[in-house]
Amino acid sequence: MCPNCILNQASLSSGLYTAFGVCAFFFVVAIAAIWWAFRNGEFEDVEETKFDMMDDDVEGAAGAHARAILEKQRLARTGN
Repeated sequence: MCPNCILNQASLSSGLYTAFGVCAFFFVVAIAAIWWAFRNGEFEDVEETKFDMMDDDVEGAAGAHARAILEKQRLARTGN
C-alpha cells in the first residue's frame, strides 16, 4: 500500500486482507502454543536442559556433579 493510496483513501486490495488474515492466524496459533506450554509446565525448570546435555552415561554423573556445584554456589550466595 503506497502512501499516495492512503492519502487518496483508496480501498485495500483483497491480497492485503489475505495477508492480514494469515498474520492474525499465526498470531493466534502462537498465543495458543505459549498458553499450552505454560499450562503443561514447560517453563518451570528451564535450567534442567543444560544439565541433561552433559549427561553422557545412563546415570548422568556429569550432570549430577554440575547440579551439585551449582547448588553449592547458590547456597553460598544466599548464606544458608
